[in-house]
Amino acid sequence: MQSPENGLPAFPLKQIKLRGLRAHIVALVAASLLPAFAVGGIAVWAAVGSYRQAFDDRLEGTAKALASAVETEIASHTLALFTLATARDLDRGGDLASFHERARQVAAMFSTRIFLVAPGGSLLLHTYFPADAEFADRQQRESIDMARQVVETGLPAIGNLLSGQVTGRWVAPVYVPVIRDGQVTYTLGIALEADRISRMLAGHASRDGGYASLVDGNGRIMARSTEPERYVGQTVRGWVTDGAQEGEAGTLRGPNRSGIEIVTAFRRIPGAAGWFVTVAEPLSTYHASLRGPLAMLAIGGMAAVVLALAVAVWIGGRVLRPVDWLTQKAERVASTSGAAEIMPAGPPVRVQEFERLRAAVLQAHVALREKAQAVAVGEARLRAILDTAADAIVVTDERGTMLSFNRAAEATFGYTGSEAVGQNIATLICADDDAHHDVCLATYLQTSERKAVGVGREVEGKRKDDSLVPLDLSISDWQDAAGERFFTAIMRDISARKATEARQDILVREVDHRAKNILAVVQSVLRLTPRDQPGAFAAAETRVAGLARVHSLLAEGGWLGADLRAVAERELAAFGAGSSGVKGGPMVSFEGPPAALAPPAVQPLAMVLHELATNAAKHGALSTPGGRVKVRWIVGRRKGEDGLLRLRWAEEGGPSVACPPARRGFGTRVVEATVRGQLGGTVERHWERTGLVVEIAVPVARVLAGAEAAASASANPERRASAA
Repeated sequence: MQSPENGLPAFPLKQIKLRGLRAHIVALVAASLLPAFAVGGIAVWAAVGSYRQAFDDRLEGTAKALASAVETEIASHTLALFTLATARDLDRGGDLASFHERARQVAAMFSTRIFLVAPGGSLLLHTYFPADAEFADRQQRESIDMARQVVETGLPAIGNLLSGQVTGRWVAPVYVPVIRDGQVTYTLGIALEADRISRMLAGHASRDGGYASLVDGNGRIMARSTEPERYVGQTVRGWVTDGAQEGEAGTLRGPNRSGIEIVTAFRRIPGAAGWFVTVAEPLSTYHASLRGPLAMLAIGGMAAVVLALAVAVWIGGRVLRPVDWLTQKAERVASTSGAAEIMPAGPPVRVQEFERLRAAVLQAHVALREKAQAVAVGEARLRAILDTAADAIVVTDERGTMLSFNRAAEATFGYTGSEAVGQNIATLICADDDAHHDVCLATYLQTSERKAVGVGREVEGKRKDDSLVPLDLSISDWQDAAGERFFTAIMRDISARKATEARQDILVREVDHRAKNILAVVQSVLRLTPRDQPGAFAAAETRVAGLARVHSLLAEGGWLGADLRAVAERELAAFGAGSSGVKGGPMVSFEGPPAALAPPAVQPLAMVLHELATNAAKHGALSTPGGRVKVRWIVGRRKGEDGLLRLRWAEEGGPSVACPPARRGFGTRVVEATVRGQLGGTVERHWERTGLVVEIAVPVARVLAGAEAAASASANPERRASAA
């Protein structure tokens, strides 16, 4: 068929377009849904696996929490026993009746019983009975063996479940040793009540028939969250104990004692051999919880298919209407050769409309792309400024929700930007400042009174790991083009400044303390010096000079103490330490291992050495050219040693001494008062044929640097003051 006007072939355009276009739209939608359903099926399969994993993870998380709670409960019982074990009433010859009252009070706190066992296994005391009660064969064999094990190892231990012979209740004994002079003198025990643990487990009981159990090393149920009176004391199924031996934690499946298929998660208890916690739920609970989501997913999928096909038909009709109109216009133009309508110059109307649409879309795309590029450049510049800033910068809305979080804020608080955005800024501020911060913001929004906004102040921030960080906080507000208000918080980490201030404060206090100590010692020396003896005042001057040398040595070491050899060399340098005598060799020699003295011990030991050297220079070996002094020391702080610092002052080559002097001089009194009163040690003098020998022994914990020395020094401030 040809058109009579132009000779072109005529086609039934409307019929072909309508029929083919609608069918193709529906086919396209159907074809698009097939891969979607395939992906959906894979997603459902993955979701089922994820749901199962989440189910197992939830059980394992509950088991972990319960195991931690049980471990804490055991630790609290053990700590209570260790505290009781330090009571003086348990020393040799102590008052067990008085200890019985203390033990009864502690037992009441745990609603249980405490008992004391002799090393041979006999029961000496039980809080269930009066203090003067007598016991004969009341302990069970398992409990006796556990108590003897504690005596042999000297370590605490926890026994397995047994029925209390005294109370008749299910308990697990916990024992700790009572050690005196390195020997286990008693075994102190406490009953871990099954009822108490069951109640604790019941507080974390699972839903829909789930339960939690605590199993001891023999595979017996020690506690249960539900029906403990029925199950406590029974043995769990073999597949549970076998599975629990393969690792610290995991998930198992199998039938329980009632024949019900369960999913159980277990977690072993650290410090309790073979003990573990189980959290179980019926497998039917898992299936029931999964059945609903799968049914909803299937129904939703079918509804999506029906809706998609209906929308495809509707969209096909909407698309075909303008096409029909364009076709009709084209047919009319073709049939009238353009005479029926006034057409602008150029292509036909149907082509012109699509061309205008295409041109408009291109113009809009170009304009939007230029604007997007400009916005992207501005945002990149702003982001670069924020990310290179040294201070943490956080932008929030009026409700305190964080909208921006720069890199300095990430480094300060430990959150990533994606983690912080969307949270309230109170997350970064300590609890003490949260309410105050929110009140200040609310007051400002209502009255524009600038209490928090625009005013810098110091606050404590809270990092992601809950650690605290001191901050200098400054907040400013601004509005966008739409009139919405925002806040910019600039926070500077001032940890280094605070640490510097703290160190300076400590240094000032330490210098003040040292100066007061030096002045007190100088005052004591001058007070004890006879006023009518000029020579005594000269000796006092040398003592003060010796104190100054020690003071300088401490200052050089930052008041952290000094080595014993350095103290001795510094103090005895004026008496010939390191110099040669007539026969060659140093007049004062030193021999001993490195010994770091604690700051409170440096000055007393220096005074002792100064007095010994002064005496030797006046009456002993250092008063003659050929005399020598040997200073030796040993430190006994290893296992099996006596824990003493032993210092030996031996003189030789000086004037012979027939017998000890008739009276003690001032220096002798200073040495004895310093060693015994201030350092808690002993002094022994021997007048041997070769010369005077002085042996000094002081506890290591009182003179050497370390935790024990610091604790000993801080525990005796009055004793130090009286000795000075």
